[in-house]
Amino acid sequence: MRKQKIGWIFALCVLFILGSALPVTALGETVSWQFEHELRIWGIDLIWSRLGYPLFPGVDTAYFLSVGGGLETFGFYRLPDGSPYRPPQNGKNRALYENANLTWSLGLKQGLAYDPRRLRNLCEAVLVYYGRYDHHLRDWTPDALLYATSLPDRAGGVQNAILTGLLYNGVDGGREQWLKEGFYAELTGEFAPRGLFNAATGADYHRLNGTMLWFYPLSVGDKLCIYLAERFVYDHLGGDYIPVRARTTLGGFSKYPGFAPGLGGSLRGVDAGRFDGYVKAVNNLEVRFGFLQWREFGVVPEVVAYFDFGVTDNLTSRLDFDQVLTAAGIGIGIADLLVYGNYCWQEDRFSLNLGLGLHF
Repeated sequence: MRKQKIGWIFALCVLFILGSALPVTALGETVSWQFEHELRIWGIDLIWSRLGYPLFPGVDTAYFLSVGGGLETFGFYRLPDGSPYRPPQNGKNRALYENANLTWSLGLKQGLAYDPRRLRNLCEAVLVYYGRYDHHLRDWTPDALLYATSLPDRAGGVQNAILTGLLYNGVDGGREQWLKEGFYAELTGEFAPRGLFNAATGADYHRLNGTMLWFYPLSVGDKLCIYLAERFVYDHLGGDYIPVRARTTLGGFSKYPGFAPGLGGSLRGVDAGRFDGYVKAVNNLEVRFGFLQWREFGVVPEVVAYFDFGVTDNLTSRLDFDQVLTAAGIGIGIADLLVYGNYCWQEDRFSLNLGLGLHF
């Protein structure tokens, strides 16, 4: 089985390399490999992508490959009987466990409609293979609640998934411009059958995800820009066995399988991993301020005021609107390195956390 798995991954890599080596005749100007990286605390993700031979006329075809890894702290907020665990205000949080992981992906983005003004695809179809290996450092946190369960993925292991979907990108601007405007939407399906080399972790699930982003300028000047930013995510899981990693995250498209945190984490001020579920809905609303006069020094101070709310199903497959979670706060930082002050209403708790990059 292990040899078959390695051979299958190798075949996908060969197809990726052959496709990317074909002559580039796409509409966009990018003709060479592009390299990106995303930092974690602690870890990094590396992404290589390029435009390749277009499969259809008048639109671009792009290929990408990613690898990454990290040493991270996750949370599993369930008692052995399955009921929710609320950590003590003072004392040891038994939900936390340490994890070392490796991630990889191989994907294709195919244009469906081209945007001649932005010189890129406006609508795209995407197909991605995701893989990750989790090794829980049990000796570091031997009393973590996850290890008291009988879940097949309590010791970690390999999880593989295929994601496909449709993307619409009508957003102008980027991180380097400190201003965004427009609308983005995606609808994706994620499939992780047991037969996709998931026997060790028992993963056998599917996920439907809808994500929308909206950016609207309020004031744009040479010294200060202010704009609204909003994200709405709906995430629905089903299947014979949904592993902890899926229950505590949100799906959707990404070039690397970092997987966005679920309600815990997507709602700032709520511990990552809390309020896991099969069905989740989250809305993040922000007002972002960028002080552009500092650009000449190579940095831009930023202030982000936000209001988050979300709801989950508490593992019942039906959203529980009797318990809508809300949080608000302010982030202050430089060049997307932000320190957030958060207040969660339901728990009457104030907290601080560090953010690498904007929340979305």
